[in-house]
Amino acid sequence: MNDWDAPGPGIPERASEQRRCAAVWYRDGSTGLARLWTYFYGIGGDADEMALDAYLHELGDLPPSQMNLLALAIQEMDAEGTAGT
Repeated sequence: MNDWDAPGPGIPERASEQRRCAAVWYRDGSTGLARLWTYFYGIGGDADEMALDAYLHELGDLPPSQMNLLALAIQEMDAEGTAGT
């Protein structure tokens, strides 16, 4: 069982923090939405570009599995140095 499946009050706060961190990364960086979405989709993300855009502007939610894939995409892009290129 992963943490997202566990009951308790911490899940909404973590989800909110994860969305805020992704939004800050997106706003502060130079990676375009299309590039981020392409990477996200390439590692298994299935949210469309519009849903990702809403999420990154803190206007919408993604399912936990998609939030985790987006966080992974951001981490991998940073590690590879592909963010902003």
